[in-house]
Amino acid sequence: MTHDPSQLVSRYLDDLLTADEHRDLQDWLRSSPDHTREFARIALLHDHLRGEQMAISLMPPSQPNQPHAVPAVPRQPWRSFIISVGVVAAFVTLLLASLEIGKTPAVAATELKRLIAAQDTELDRTYRIAVEDVPAPQRKRQPVVDDNRPPKPPLDGAILHVRKGNQFVLIRQMADVRQFVTGSNGRTSWAVRPDGPVRVSTDLTRFNRDLPGHEHDFPLIEIERGLAHLQDAYDVQLLPIENADDRAAEDLPTRLLVAVKKLGHRGPQRVEITYVVRTGQIRQLRFIEMPYGPAHLTVRLTQEEGHPLGPAFFDHQSHHGVDRVVERE
Repeated sequence: MTHDPSQLVSRYLDDLLTADEHRDLQDWLRSSPDHTREFARIALLHDHLRGEQMAISLMPPSQPNQPHAVPAVPRQPWRSFIISVGVVAAFVTLLLASLEIGKTPAVAATELKRLIAAQDTELDRTYRIAVEDVPAPQRKRQPVVDDNRPPKPPLDGAILHVRKGNQFVLIRQMADVRQFVTGSNGRTSWAVRPDGPVRVSTDLTRFNRDLPGHEHDFPLIEIERGLAHLQDAYDVQLLPIENADDRAAEDLPTRLLVAVKKLGHRGPQRVEITYVVRTGQIRQLRFIEMPYGPAHLTVRLTQEEGHPLGPAFFDHQSHHGVDRVVERE
């Protein structure tokens, strides 16, 4: 939130909110039940004071030369009750509107744009990859034998590091616990096998074929472009804010953005993005029925706490010994 909540409430009651302030007020109301109760209390007090001012303004002025002026008729007790009910009804309407806001396509599209803008950062990102579901392919395919390629290591349990500028490091583990590392420093791409020479290429796409989403317009090494693809090829919806009523939770309130692929487009059938409401920082990406070779996987990427990886981390030399042979393609 970029505005003080007390000022937002005050400006709302005075009908002075801008569009940005109105959105901030809705986010504040949704983030905690205490906030909704505080809003109701202030709104009732505001209306009570306004009612008192109106009653005073309607009282006939007393005349100095009329010692027996007719006293003002006190307000009926039911008037305060009706005012209170009216304010509470208005508050409930506002609250329901705030809870429904994410269900409209226009608001979801606006929130997606905000999420895209929030990813424009120089910070390094680290994702832990988990394969949740591996359905059997509909038809069996004969394995392709390629003496130049080692067996493909599993994606489950892999770690992906990403830096702006088409830089990444994907670390996977072979069945014998040795690591297979591929990456790019933005100038060259490379592959460090458990054995054999290190392969280096000036083709930046040469060793990124095992990155989730790279073949279907959702490249994780360019997350902004991947999110932008959702704008055209997916129907997007926002779900209610999570962790909103857990005051003991250490995590900031998060929200789930769900994107379902439209007919005629490539990519996963469904993309789920969990992110921090206030900052737009992505906590988790989930690809459901993501094409990956002959199979369709459900893949979950959980973003870990970020920290600088160092200037040379995305160079191949940082991931093998100095005695390894390097072959350039």
